[in-house]
Amino acid sequence: GGVDEQTFRKWSHAFVEAISFLEYPVILWEARFTGDTGNQALVTIDGTDVPVQLGFDERFFSVKFCSGGLKYEVGVCIATGHIVWINGPFRCGENDINVARQSIVGKLTDDEMAVADRGYQGEDWHIKTPLAHHARTAKEGEMMGAARARHETVNKRLKIFEVLKRTFRHDLLLHSSCFRAVAVITQLNFNHGEPPFQVEYYDDL
Repeated sequence: GGVDEQTFRKWSHAFVEAISFLEYPVILWEARFTGDTGNQALVTIDGTDVPVQLGFDERFFSVKFCSGGLKYEVGVCIATGHIVWINGPFRCGENDINVARQSIVGKLTDDEMAVADRGYQGEDWHIKTPLAHHARTAKEGEMMGAARARHETVNKRLKIFEVLKRTFRHDLLLHSSCFRAVAVITQLNFNHGEPPFQVEYYDDL
């Protein structure tokens, strides 16, 4: 026979927690230096919203799926396409730039920047967005766009997993472990032969 639902939930939660604890040996901020050729920007960053079951609360409202959700910030190494940063969860109503200011901006070295979309405008010394003055040449602008597009494919790889694609209806305290477990599994797939597409990027012009 099979197992009852309570037993399944108990052990499945234990396995999710165990996988999520692998975040630090698998997803490493220092890994952004892998393949570095002297660029100022080493990572792309982006917030990804995940639907969760909540009563209406505008602080958690996501315009991406018009319901409540949690936001996670993901950082991807430009040179490799590997996940090197996870931060969250945050309320979906929190602006991306405010999330970045809480942690990742302070993690960048003095002369280092990150590449991100327009939601991150306001930290010109730390984050390159599609604003014209952030790309010194048309070629650099194209490369920044390609790096941002590749980041979107990484977010989509995360959401292949039903736990992030469908509305989460369990204890919200479990959500962070679920997200991190998915990120660990995704990064292990990258490590073992299923990486995202590679991009050309250089800003040491």
